[in-house]
Amino acid sequence: MTTKKTNIATVLANLQTTSSGYDLIRYIGIPDMLGQESDLILYVMGKKLARQAECISIEEIQEFFQHVGWGGELALSQEKRRGGYLFELSGSIIQARLQTLEKIDFQLEAGFLAETINQISEKDCESIAEIKKDHVILHVLFD
Repeated sequence: MTTKKTNIATVLANLQTTSSGYDLIRYIGIPDMLGQESDLILYVMGKKLARQAECISIEEIQEFFQHVGWGGELALSQEKRRGGYLFELSGSIIQARLQTLEKIDFQLEAGFLAETINQISEKDCESIAEIKKDHVILHVLFD
């Protein structure tokens, strides 16, 4: 095994895969190995990925989500007056996952979004995912 530090941008530029392999690992392998702790670990993993990805705008977050296969479209649907944002994650990939998978979560995406908005706004953020019939609402809350 190599010990060379891997840059996320390099990985994204050079590796192209289908999402089915990712889905098997993400929704079957990881929960099986981590059990009840998988939600928390995926959330923290999303935050750590965000620190490495260094997105500096909403547009870069949207491009990242699309490039890594986290959904066809991440749209900022509302900016809350009391501190926060609502994002809608939708598209054919999201619909297929929601229709196919028995247990599904979006903790990795929520953690990534919370940390990235934290970096952009310089406010402590948390994010929760609300699963709808054919899309996901990601609530990003800050002080």
